[in-house]
Parts: sequence; structure tokens; C-alpha cells
Amino acid sequence: MKVLCSILCALVLSFGISYAYEEIPADAKSHTEDVSKQMIASQAPAAKSRLGKNTIVNLSASGAELIHVVLVDKSIKRLYIAVLNNDGMEVIKEFPILTGRVDGNKVKQGDEKTPEGVYFVVSYSSGDELVKKYGSYALIYGAGSFPLNYPNIIDKIDKKTGGGIWLHGVKPDLDKTYTQGCVAMNNTNFGLLYDKISIKTPVIIAEKLLYSDDKDYETSRKQLLNTLNSFITAWQDNNKETFKSLIHSKFKTYSGADYKKYTNNKTNLMDKYPDKVIRNYNTKIFMKDDDYTVFDTNQYYCAANLSTYTNKKYYFIKEDGRLKLISEETASMPVAKAPELNNEIKSFVENWAASWRDQDIEKYMANYDIKFKTDKENYNQWKSKKTTLFSQGEKISLNISNIKWSYSGGEYRVEFIQEYSSGSVSDKGKKILTLSGCPSFFKIKSEIWREI
Repeated sequence: MKVLCSILCALVLSFGISYAYEEIPADAKSHTEDVSKQMIASQAPAAKSRLGKNTIVNLSASGAELIHVVLVDKSIKRLYIAVLNNDGMEVIKEFPILTGRVDGNKVKQGDEKTPEGVYFVVSYSSGDELVKKYGSYALIYGAGSFPLNYPNIIDKIDKKTGGGIWLHGVKPDLDKTYTQGCVAMNNTNFGLLYDKISIKTPVIIAEKLLYSDDKDYETSRKQLLNTLNSFITAWQDNNKETFKSLIHSKFKTYSGADYKKYTNNKTNLMDKYPDKVIRNYNTKIFMKDDDYTVFDTNQYYCAANLSTYTNKKYYFIKEDGRLKLISEETASMPVAKAPELNNEIKSFVENWAASWRDQDIEKYMANYDIKFKTDKENYNQWKSKKTTLFSQGEKISLNISNIKWSYSGGEYRVEFIQEYSSGSVSDKGKKILTLSGCPSFFKIKSEIWREI
């Protein structure tokens, strides 16, 4: 019986978690394979494809950017490579694989089962790199490996142990009918995999994937999007009871936040910042089965004093017959990359300029924060000055160009070239507006003009 590795060096991966490769035995240098009753991976039983005209429900999206996704069906020993784009998916490759020697979902170190869940590729090692790291025994892994982030947060909540679950190749002359937990394929097929995936590629592993026709696929997609939208709407509308009802009782994050801490923090923020904008873009949906779904989405969040743009991974698990949020992961991105935001800031500036040209004091001042200040004037002084100027009835010519903006510390700094003339007065300069708030309720907090 193989003794699983306990002395191998760990792989330190991009997720900041260490994994030791489970399939390499501690006595690797002296290990020999019994090939008498095994067959090469490429000759594994050619299970008939279950796809046909159907599609795979485990993968869907809403306005997603094009990515490749790996799907594994353990029951028929098949791996699919799919393209996910916009609202749908298409399988482009399918081939046989080997999985763990023991049937079932992985629970602990050394049980020789392949885990089931939604995982992500965290690194890549070529065959040569594996040999350099582990010695000649690593030749059995053929062309290379893609380690996955097992155990993920769901596995940790379930107290599962083990690690080092890879997608990997197989030595050409090695007969093998199973692995000790990994997903393996012959080197030719591994090359096809290598061409389509990279770090962060999603990998869905299920005992049985969910297959359906196009109509059922679309029904499932819409139902899952409704689950995410219900969560986001309750949060945005400050509906505390509905929001808390959508959080799983076993909620936990990598940082240690549990149900009580998470819901208390969110409801306190609802009280403190009731006005907010939350938008999701590039939403991908990864299902292990009907009870386990991950929403991978880019999210713009804006409240009175804070704007963020992040990639969110929301993990939903069924509880009491309903999908509920059991964990989330967040990765920051620049706010400037949030879709629509650039156009909305420019639209705000253009509407502000139009109200100035029209000399409509109410519309004009509606753009300003009550705490507004210039170098010399506060809100009331500014309003009084503009009211006097507008009452003179002089036609205003105002041209705005070269609008640029940046975000920092809860405020948007907007710069542009302003050319102004009215009566005998004309000037050209750089205008800087500092905006607080969010799209649909931006306000000018300060205004600076410098002649150029």
C-alpha cells in the first residue's frame, strides 16, 4: 500500500495556500508501478458522450467575457473544455480521463478520492519542472500539471483535509486506470488542455454533470441569476431581514468572519450609508450540482464615502431547500475600470454645464453638495453669486473638452478644459471638480479654476 507524501516540499501557489502533491509517495525514489492489470489513460473505457445535442447546465453566465472552463464528470470519466461567452456556453473539446481510485467526494488526506466542487487553477508546472522538483518519479506525470485550489473555502468549512489535487498528464508508457485523487489524461489531451487554460481558469468537478436541452438550460440560468439578484437587491435596498435570510448559518470567510459578524457588519453599514449603488458585470455561474453554486462576478459598489470595483466569488449552498450565501472572496480592481462609470461622470459634467448655459439656478445648484467650498466661497455664497450673474440675462457660451477623472479616498477628481464667454468676459482655463456620492446622486464638493 502506498504511503502518501509527508516529507515533500509544498507548492506555494498564487492563492497564498500551500499544497503538497498527494499522489507522490514518500518512498518515490524506490517506487515501482505494478502495470500488470492496468491500461494507459488514452485507452481508458471510451464512455459514450452524454452531450449529443444537449448542453451542460453546470456552466452559464450573464454578459460574460470570453473564457475557457474545464468540466469533469467523474461518473463517465470525461473532461470537457467549454467556452463561456455572453449568456451561454459551448463545449469545444471532450476526452477520457482518470480519477481517484476510490469513488465518492474527497473528505480527508489519503482517501484516494477526487474532490467535487468549483475550483480554480492556481499554477502550472511543465514535466521538466516537476522532475527538477520531485526527481525521476515525477516522470509519471507526463507533460505537466495544473494544481487546483483544493481545499477551497467550502471544503474548509466542511473540515475536509488533504491537498495537492492536480490536472496532469500521464507518462506515455505508464499503464494506469486510476489516480490517488487527481484528474489525469494522456499527454496529447493534456496538450489540448494546456492550449486553452491558464492560472485562474475555473474547474468544475462533479460526480455527475447536469445535462439538458436549450430550454431547460435557459430556465436554470435565469433562476440562478434571480438568486444572485435577490441577494444584491436586498443589500442595496437595505432590506435587513431578507438579506439575513439569504445568508447560510455556517457562513465563514478565510478571514474568519462568521454569520453573526458578517450580517452585523452589513446591517450596520446599511444604517450608516443607506444610499448606495451596486452593479454586477461579467457574471459567470459555476454549479457543482443543484445544491452548490458559485457566482463569479465583477462588482461596482458605491456609497456616500466609498467606491470599489472588485471581483467577487459568491459561494452559495442550499440550506432549508434554498440557496444561501456561505462564503465570499474578494479581489480588488481599479475603480476606473468599472463599466459605465466613465460615461456617467462625463454625463454629469455635461449636464452641469448645460444648467450653467441655461442659467437655471435651481438645476445648477442641484449639482452641488451643501458642504461645497471654493477657495473663497461656501455653498450659500456661491449660490448668491451665481443667482446675481444669471439674473443679468447675458448669453453664456461654454465649451467643455478633454474630460479626465480619477478616484481616491471616496471622491472623484474630474479635470477638463473650460472655455467661457458672456458679454465682455471671456476666459479659458483648467477646471477641477471634486465629486462625492455615486452615479445618479453625484454632488460637487469643491471647484477650482486656473487660467491657462
